[in-house]
Amino acid sequence: MHNGLFKITLAVFIVSILLSGCGDSGSDDDKTSDSQSDGKDNAGDDSGPGSDTDSDIDTDSDTDSDTDTDADADGDAGGVYADVTNVSFRGSENAWYFSTTIESADIDCTQYCDWWEILTPSGELVLRRILGHSHTDENGTGNPFTREATEPAPVGSDDVLIFRAHMNEAGYRGRAMRGSVKQGFENAPDIGPDFAKNVEDDEPQPSDCLF
Repeated sequence: MHNGLFKITLAVFIVSILLSGCGDSGSDDDKTSDSQSDGKDNAGDDSGPGSDTDSDIDTDSDTDSDTDTDADADGDAGGVYADVTNVSFRGSENAWYFSTTIESADIDCTQYCDWWEILTPSGELVLRRILGHSHTDENGTGNPFTREATEPAPVGSDDVLIFRAHMNEAGYRGRAMRGSVKQGFENAPDIGPDFAKNVEDDEPQPSDCLF
């Protein structure tokens, strides 16, 4: 009788130990699973910033596109342009003879800079210097050409003036300069191809292109 109870008690004790061991093993598996899950989450976090970096690169590319758009606004779109690169002068008050240096994408009479002009800040035409032919000789070697006005400009030394050039077919596509006789002249990037476009048909106009 006592032996039977002892055996039963011993069996229950052994079963309890076995069950307890299985429970611990399951806990270890759970811990391992949690650790692997944490590792995956961390890897996901690392890839997140990497994706953000890629997005930043794409954004920079968009910025480059914006820069190209700005260049087009300045007038260099399609390689057709006429840039004013320098302004010089001689004469006296209210009778200044201006000379303008131009770099343009001249080819022949089909594409050339046909005039340069002086404007007031409000867009009124002061003087226009007609160019009777293309200047592929100067521009072909990368050297700009300079032409003086054929008449004096009736402006004072303090008057602010804008100088720009014109392409025969493309219009005002190039960089302008602004300043005065007294202060000198510098680039005016805010003067775009649509500034005072209404004066384009004003006189004088080119009558012919020699070559």
